[in-house]
Amino acid sequence: MKKYNLYLDESETHHSGNNRIFCIAGVIIEEEAYNNTVIPAFNNIKKLIWSDLPNPEDVILHEKDVRFANNRSNRNGLNKIKSEFHRFQENKNTRMLYEELGKLYDLADITVIGASVVLDDLDTYFDEDILSDKYLICMQIIFENYCHFLKKNNSCGHVFYESRQEHHDREIRMRFNHLMAMGSMYINPYAMQKHLTGITFPSKTCNVPGLQIADFVPNDLARKVLSKKTSSNNKNRFNISNNLRKARYDGGLSKHDRFGFKIMP
Repeated sequence: MKKYNLYLDESETHHSGNNRIFCIAGVIIEEEAYNNTVIPAFNNIKKLIWSDLPNPEDVILHEKDVRFANNRSNRNGLNKIKSEFHRFQENKNTRMLYEELGKLYDLADITVIGASVVLDDLDTYFDEDILSDKYLICMQIIFENYCHFLKKNNSCGHVFYESRQEHHDREIRMRFNHLMAMGSMYINPYAMQKHLTGITFPSKTCNVPGLQIADFVPNDLARKVLSKKTSSNNKNRFNISNNLRKARYDGGLSKHDRFGFKIMP
């Protein structure tokens, strides 16, 4: 039986304080392909970007720091990020990074899965005192579709969610346990317990390639949702949107918007 890992991250964006979009999303990668193909290819990207460093593989990629360095308005605040990210002031380095990340999706069989909540719509449709929280709303869909994916592939899978703060990790674990015990709208708890092996919260300081790849997913998807809501282009100049769109899980039914990336409410 094959084993898969789901690497997740989260992001929240908005347009001038309105149309707030919350997103949890990431990538599903088969364990053997991850070890034999994805990790070496990802380390090669680092060697391209940081060819002057003795151990470029040790750099931990963070999309936020890449974006910060590439934003001209932050030129006087580069001391806020690590020096290895300063090179992304140059567009050629940022372009190279995103092009190489995009190639990863073609090289390896990486599947994208996620969910987002348009928070302003949620607040309009439901009173706060009866509303479920945004994490549980997204996680129900994500783990339901992940379980669907694992069943289709006759496999089991683990979840890796980047650690933030202890109380945050605890809340996420509680929601995961809730779904394992109760199931979701369409997936029963027996199937959840059969196919999902658990959830782990690696620290931001841990060099986990899967989480670094996933770090570039939710913000890109959230901005796509925001563009639809505001009828404006909220995409970053450098992005992997096309790669993510093609890599969305479709449930074997060509339904990417249902199984790959679900927008709610």
